[in-house]
Formats: sequence, structure tokens, C-alpha cells
Amino acid sequence: MKSKTLSLWLAGGVLACVCFAAEAAPWTLEQTLSAAQRYSAGLSASRNEERAWRAMADSARELPDPKLKVGIENVPVEGGNARRFTRDGMTMQRIGVMQEYVSGEKRERKAQTLIAESASVRAKADVILAALQRDAAQAWLDLALSQKALQAAQRLVVETERQLPAQKAGVGAGETSAASVVELQMALAALRDNVTLAERDVTLARTRLLQLTGEEITDARGPLPRYQRLPADPAALEQAVAQHPELALAAREAEVAKARSAQSAVAAKPDVGVEVWYGKRAQREEDMAGIMVTVDLPLFQGHRQQKDYAADLSRAYEANDKLAQVTRDEIARVRTLLAEYQAAQTLWTRQRQEIVPLQRQRLALLEAQYRAGESDIAAVLAARRDVLNSETSAISAEKTLASRWVALRYLTPEALAQ
Repeated sequence: MKSKTLSLWLAGGVLACVCFAAEAAPWTLEQTLSAAQRYSAGLSASRNEERAWRAMADSARELPDPKLKVGIENVPVEGGNARRFTRDGMTMQRIGVMQEYVSGEKRERKAQTLIAESASVRAKADVILAALQRDAAQAWLDLALSQKALQAAQRLVVETERQLPAQKAGVGAGETSAASVVELQMALAALRDNVTLAERDVTLARTRLLQLTGEEITDARGPLPRYQRLPADPAALEQAVAQHPELALAAREAEVAKARSAQSAVAAKPDVGVEVWYGKRAQREEDMAGIMVTVDLPLFQGHRQQKDYAADLSRAYEANDKLAQVTRDEIARVRTLLAEYQAAQTLWTRQRQEIVPLQRQRLALLEAQYRAGESDIAAVLAARRDVLNSETSAISAEKTLASRWVALRYLTPEALAQ
């Protein structure tokens, strides 16, 4: 019995470890983007809102429900038959059905307005999706590169800590001054600050990924995207402005305003109501029946319907102007991002291909001079720190480059295999 209990306990522990490992497993960029899309409450809300607008459009095409009318007319309030329902010949118990008829054109134009609203909501969902993918990709790259920067900062701290005893020994041998030891200790404190900041960046990236995906993503795995070059040719990026979700949203809003103005244009058409009723009178009195027709009388169209139409028409012009402004803003946005990317690419390339190799050449030269007795140990140790520091700066420049690439890559949402 005890062995069986122990086996169950061990199996549960193994299962818990496997589950924890699965939860804490590293994620690829594609997995992260898919998880963020599934987890987004904003996208789910947009889908529900779109379905609501379409359901309202279907309902708008139908006639209003008929109305049942039941009542008693001509009840005497004075005399011998006061408050009697069956003695007076004028008293009548009445029942009827009323149906209001709205013209098919008015119903169809209202439905088209609601369909335009649903298309606008769908365009808003694309805006949400593009921002979601951009934020998720940025957080994933921040995690990958922040971990890389953390490792570089930790290597620099370890190297500097190893150099401290040599510096102190140099002071005892008279090769270096005591001030150099103090300077090295101050530099070590600053480097430890860099480690703390790098650890903060890793934690913030993991927190952001948890917020976007609902998953504990502790590590980024898989190949990094090729952010070393533009996602497309600059001319192609600028020509693709018409596909930006922000521009599509502005176009859909212009269509909504146009549909509303078309709906207002026929608002003056009168609705017709038809009522059929039957009335039962007192004994010895004949029962009655009748039909009533009601028609709207838009007598003051210049003060009401025409004013509403003019207002909706002005809103349509306003929406078109906003569409033109959004187009200009998107073109300027692409050009700004291109300029920022190209500058970041130049700085990163210079760090990686010029500054880091030069620092390594300088270190090799100082090491040769030290072996020849032409340089002291302090200069060699400082050169080693400079090499690691330049590598850390190159990683920082790489993070900036990746951030600009993400902003360009996800100007439009990426279709993911669900």
C-alpha cells in the first residue's frame, strides 16, 4: 500500500514538473503571435460587435411588428348608466390590429447603413490586429535581445571583477597608482548597474508577453527575423500605404457617413399605418367594425428632414477630408520609420563592423606591447573592458534596429495559420 502511494506521489510530481516545463518552455515568434491573437479580448469584442451590426441590418429590412389594440370606448361617467360597460348603446368594447408600413427603400437604406457600420468595425479589428502583432513581435524581440545584452553585461562584470586583484597587485608592485584601483571599482559599480538594467528589461519583456498572450514565456527560441534588412523595398513600402488598416478604417468611416446621408435623403417619405378593428356594443345594438389609415405629414421639411440630410451630407464631406488626411499621415509615417531604420542600421553596422574590430585590434596591440615591456597591465585590462563594452553597445544598437524593423514590418497585419 505504501509503495503504491509512493508511486502515485512520484507520478504526480513528474507530471507537475512536465507541466511546469511545458509552461515555461521557450516560444518562437510565430507561436507568440498566434497566442496573442487567440488571447486578445479586443479582437473577440470586435467580432461580436460586427455580428451585432449584421444582425441589426437583417432586422432593419423587416417591417415593424403589428400592434394589438384593445380597449373600451364611450364609457358613461354620469347618469344612471355611469361606469356601466354594457347598458349604454354608445359604449363599445373594441379590439383591433395595427400595422405600420415603412417603404422598402427606407428600410434598405437603413440596412445599408448598418452594414457599413459592420464593415467599419471589421476595419477596426484589423487596426487592433496590426497593433497586437506589432506589440507581440516587439516584446518577443525585446526578450531575445535583452537576454543577449544581459549575458554581455554579466561577462563584462566578471571580467572586471577578475581584473581587480591584478590592479591591486600592480599598486603593491608600484606599476599602477592607487587611484586606478578606485577608478576600476567605480567602473565595476557602473557595470553592475548595467546588469540590473538588463535584468529589468528581461523582466519587462516577459511581463509584456504575459499581458499579450496570457502565457509565461520565459525564453525566446527559434531564428530571429531578418531585421538586418528592410522587410520590403522603400518604394514598395510607400506604395502599400493603401493597404494600411488605419487607411481602410478611415475609408469605411467615410462609407458609413455616405450611407447615413443616403438614409436621410429619403427620410421625408411618409410611413403609413393601417388599423383594422372590431367593436362590440350593448345588447340590442349592432356591433361595429372599421379601418383606420395614418400617414405621416412632413409639412416642415426645410426645418427638419432637409436639415438632417444637410448635416449627414456635411459629415460625409468631413469623413472624406479625414480620409485624405490619414493618407498623408500614413505616407509621412512610413517615410519617418524608413529614416529611423536606415539611421539605426548605419549605427549598428558601424558598431559591429568598425568599432568592435578596432577595439579588438587595440587590445591585441596593447597585449603585444605588454609582452615586450612597453605597456603596463592597467592599459591591457582597460582595453579588455573596452572590447566587452563595445560589444554591449553593439547589442543596444541592434535592439534599436530591431524595434524600427518591427514598426515597418507590421504596418499591415500578418495572416497567421491558426
